[in-house]
Amino acid sequence: MQGLPQTQSTPRTSLSYINVPIHFVSGQFLGRCIRTELVEIQKADLGRKYARVDRRPLDPPPVVQLKLFYVYNEGTDQEYEQEIQNYDDVQNLGLLCNVDLFPAQLDSTSEPDSTSHLPHQLSPAVAPVNPFPSVYHPQPSTLPRMSTDQLPPLSGPSKRPAPVAQLPQLPTTSHFDPSPDTEVLKCTRALSGATFVQPAYIDYQAKRALVFPFADLAVKIEGDFYLRYRVFDLFSRTAGLVDVPVLAECGGGPFHIYSTKEFPGLQPSTELSKQLSRFGVRLNTRETERKRKRKGRERSVSPSRTSRDKGGRNARKSRSESD
Repeated sequence: MQGLPQTQSTPRTSLSYINVPIHFVSGQFLGRCIRTELVEIQKADLGRKYARVDRRPLDPPPVVQLKLFYVYNEGTDQEYEQEIQNYDDVQNLGLLCNVDLFPAQLDSTSEPDSTSHLPHQLSPAVAPVNPFPSVYHPQPSTLPRMSTDQLPPLSGPSKRPAPVAQLPQLPTTSHFDPSPDTEVLKCTRALSGATFVQPAYIDYQAKRALVFPFADLAVKIEGDFYLRYRVFDLFSRTAGLVDVPVLAECGGGPFHIYSTKEFPGLQPSTELSKQLSRFGVRLNTRETERKRKRKGRERSVSPSRTSRDKGGRNARKSRSESD
């Protein structure tokens, strides 16, 4: 007796939940439907090529904000969402954000020959990168899954009120294209430092916020790049998925990595960097601009020393002749 044909639905991968509402069956959001969002609130502007003896992190340090929304009546005409009001109630243990590095294709108006700044080992993969919308809703796919083995161990309504302008806010445009084809451009192996970080609680725009500061991140090659951020909750799971789901992702703004000789120096620390330091995040802050020291000084000691030695020899010679 032949059995009836069985139909199997396409399994959802850990990447299928990015930026979409998720029903949690374990963890701190048990029984809730949550949508997660990442927003880059401070991008890096520049960096100096990594050197083992003198590693300089990206400046200013990249920072992304984690936003969480309760979703009600999902899938119905009455669906709406409301942002969590008090982020102090969110357990930060188990929340991780990681970064990947991608080459950036700058606009021709901002950089006449942008590909010349890209490292030669990346030049065959350089292609125009499309802008990335602020909210991306991917469909279930068969992309490779993120396993827990790849993660490091732990050491009102939908209309939202306008934020109070205290700290600078970045524009929503970016160079990030979330299509699978961009994975071939990834050059994360050129990063050095902490690529996985835990969140910090700070006061941002007149309320509490959960942010991920990447204060110890350097790049080993020169060129123009941008970062892709992804966030996970190690202790929360969703139905039908064993692996840790990627809750949200976003792309950052472009920055340039200079050689040691071309590095122009560092600007004063931003207000957000100073705010992070006040809340206990370990990073270097500066009140004034720090320019690179030039090695073009003329040696002033050697010529004077030579003239003194020459004058002494002449004096001794004169005394010997008079004797």
